[in-house]
Amino acid sequence: MKYWLRQLLRTPYPTIVGIIVVAAVVFLVQELFSLPLAFEYGTVPIEFRHLWDEVLAGRAGVESFGVLIKLFTPLFLHGNGEHILLNMVFLWTFGTLCAGLLGRWWALGLFLFCGAVGNLVQISLNPNSPIPIIGASGAVCGFEGVYFGLALRWRLDWPDVWPLAQPIPPLQLAAFALIGVALDIYGLTEGAQPIAYGAHLGGFFAGLVAAGLITLVYRSREEYWRSRSVS
Repeated sequence: MKYWLRQLLRTPYPTIVGIIVVAAVVFLVQELFSLPLAFEYGTVPIEFRHLWDEVLAGRAGVESFGVLIKLFTPLFLHGNGEHILLNMVFLWTFGTLCAGLLGRWWALGLFLFCGAVGNLVQISLNPNSPIPIIGASGAVCGFEGVYFGLALRWRLDWPDVWPLAQPIPPLQLAAFALIGVALDIYGLTEGAQPIAYGAHLGGFFAGLVAAGLITLVYRSREEYWRSRSVS
């Protein structure tokens, strides 16, 4: 057991595994005790609209932090078994790839950043909604955007990660992410609910922009890791 734990800690993946474990534990506790976590810790658009009004009026205070933190807490909440299962499968696939390419702490930062941006985009689309936004989908789509951006600019190894049956070209996997974006755009234009398509798209493009900035500074994966070893 200790051997496998040491091996895991030596890989880039502990942050991704940690996110999955936390999300799974929160979901089990929520289901076992019938806790209304979505309404307590979900991103409620109308709360953020009121917060924005308070900021403009110069009345925002320390209590505003309790609202802002809800940009991140929903990333660990899910509505049902299918919701969390699909999110965690895609999180593992694209999250571990990004962690391997950029490092574990970059992966955690991108998860939180893309998820928060996705929630903000969804808020902007329906600012008066009292329905909480929950799920890691925006952050997962963020990893897809990061991988897509890196695959366009860097020479990457063929990804060999579960649940892929065999290694495939990086751009082929990146194209799969684009299919998801197209479906999200279609869903958004159709006004389908209750899926937060805005969070998906916001997360994806946040990840794509992040990858663009990274590859603008570092022209190759090797250059990126050389700079990290020097620092």
